[in-house]
Amino acid sequence: MKRTASGKFTGGFIFAPSTEVFKEKWKVKQNEVVTFIPERVYIPTQQHIGAPPELVVEVGDQVRAGDLIAKAGDFVSANTHATISGTVVDILEWPDNSGNKVETVVIKKKDDEVREKRQRNETFESMDKQQLIDRVTEAGVVGMGGATFPTHVKLTVDEDVEVETVVLNGAECEPFLEADNLLMQTESDKIVTGARIAQKILDAKKIVIAIEDDKPDAIQAMKKAAHAFSDIAIEVVNTNYPQGGEKQLLEGLFGIEVALDGLPVDAGTYLMNVATSAAVTDAVEQQEPLINRFCTVTGDVQNKQTVSCPIGTLTGDLIDFCEGFLGDPRKIFVGGPMMGKSIDTLEVPITKSSNGLVVINTENARYYEESPCIRCNLCAEVCPMRLEPQNLDLFYRAGEYKRCQDLKADACINCGACTYVCPARRDLARNITAAAGKINELLQEA
Repeated sequence: MKRTASGKFTGGFIFAPSTEVFKEKWKVKQNEVVTFIPERVYIPTQQHIGAPPELVVEVGDQVRAGDLIAKAGDFVSANTHATISGTVVDILEWPDNSGNKVETVVIKKKDDEVREKRQRNETFESMDKQQLIDRVTEAGVVGMGGATFPTHVKLTVDEDVEVETVVLNGAECEPFLEADNLLMQTESDKIVTGARIAQKILDAKKIVIAIEDDKPDAIQAMKKAAHAFSDIAIEVVNTNYPQGGEKQLLEGLFGIEVALDGLPVDAGTYLMNVATSAAVTDAVEQQEPLINRFCTVTGDVQNKQTVSCPIGTLTGDLIDFCEGFLGDPRKIFVGGPMMGKSIDTLEVPITKSSNGLVVINTENARYYEESPCIRCNLCAEVCPMRLEPQNLDLFYRAGEYKRCQDLKADACINCGACTYVCPARRDLARNITAAAGKINELLQEA
């Protein structure tokens, strides 16, 4: 672990003026929650890193929102729940946002479906650590910032590990997305409570909530929610990309550089996305499973907004709710344009990690022919993990996967910074991700 105390993380960049134009054009400006409940939901049983869960429902079953439909298959796994009340009308293989077909439960909504949060009026202070972890486990909470690692596993640390600081990540550095921004404005108390639950479980001394400086309303709301707690600090960080990466955030906040193969807990910190923190509060104090999330729908759509919707809502239904496309769509990203995944069907469902949909029409989409690398080194300068994207790209194209392994391709965080700045228009990030996949295959064969 290296301490730099620089106040800024390694690499990264500020988006070009051309991107800033679209950030302003596509900006979602709202301070109230908009809710949408579709007629049907398509719920993938596995939405997490780890073992697949075991299906516990059949076609024809009547379910209520919050009922278990797939039980965690191992410790590193997660429960999956019905997100609306109704009838299980199908269980089938259905496309996810990676293009794979996965086991999916289809639920048709009850005609009189009304979504009401359970009001149990319990507080976490009255529970012991194991009770807290058990409730997070039962609720199927996973990392909602993109990683989808089961939260109960992350909260279960070895006894000899000391966690000094719980860090909440409210950076939301992807351009165009506002889901976490709106959540911090509307559910700030719940977010703070989730951090305090994690603090109790981990015996942490303090909490730091990091928010980028382009979110003034969220900053104000979170400061108000945290003002009564002397051990909670709101830290305003620069709007640099990828500020929201866990290692980048730690370096910027504390001057701590975590090793490529290390974890934040190695530096005495526990990181959690603000949406995950809110879900932890629901799980513990309301026994409400993770069945709903905020999702920003923006870009070339008629009505740009952040929507609260059940997990399993189809992207096409969500876009229809936002009054459809502006022009002919050319690209649709689940997540942001930097780290999100491009989809080719509107039948892909929203999952626990889907924080946004970004639509780009034929007028605004840009396609470039790649040219040979000019060895300018820009990609290496912006890489927050200190990798050598130009060499990784070269070795991947040559099929030299062992060389890619030597250059730590598997440490890439898929931020896309290298591709964004490349003047030769080479898709470096895609090839490095593919190289990491090849390395994984080699390790499995060994």
